[in-house]
Amino acid sequence: MSGIADGITALSNFLLAAAAIAGAVIAAMGLNTWKNQNIWTADAELARKALLTIYRYRDSLYSIRHPAMFISEMQLDEEEASQLRDEEKRRQGVIDAYAKRWEKHTSARQDLDAVLVEADVVWGNELSELAAVLKQLEHELYTYVMLHLDAHYRGDTNLAEDYRKIIKDRRDILYDHLNDEDIFRRDFTTAMRPIEKLLRSMLGRKSGR
Repeated sequence: MSGIADGITALSNFLLAAAAIAGAVIAAMGLNTWKNQNIWTADAELARKALLTIYRYRDSLYSIRHPAMFISEMQLDEEEASQLRDEEKRRQGVIDAYAKRWEKHTSARQDLDAVLVEADVVWGNELSELAAVLKQLEHELYTYVMLHLDAHYRGDTNLAEDYRKIIKDRRDILYDHLNDEDIFRRDFTTAMRPIEKLLRSMLGRKSGR
């Protein structure tokens, strides 16, 4: 009888140990699933935030090239206007309008820089490397706008002629044609594709917009 009792005791101990091990394994699996779910959720939230930020950056940059320039953008303050002739007022109005557009774009650029830093911390620098092409296009546009203003609006005739020579060797991206044939839009859209593919994959969606 004692042998049977010992066997039952041993079996009970084994089953308890097995149950404990199984419970620990299940708990670990549950913890890993919870961690993975949290990571996926955090990645998806950051991807959505990054994609929205980049779209706003794109739209802000496009607005700088809009061919229509509104009176509110070109309006000078009274003191400044009182010191200028009519033609000077028009030229200064254009200069001020572009200054306002770039100033407005600065906020979108800062938001992009902030989300890229966050992405660098979480994912490494892949997104920043892809976004560098967008920033190169932004720099090209900024340079062209400044050269255009120097060549046609700032008033120094000698320097203006030099700037006109410089600008002749660059592609004309000043005005948006507002269609898919626009060369600046085409380049920006091409640069956006790998960014959209990367971020949409983290959202569980296919690229394409």
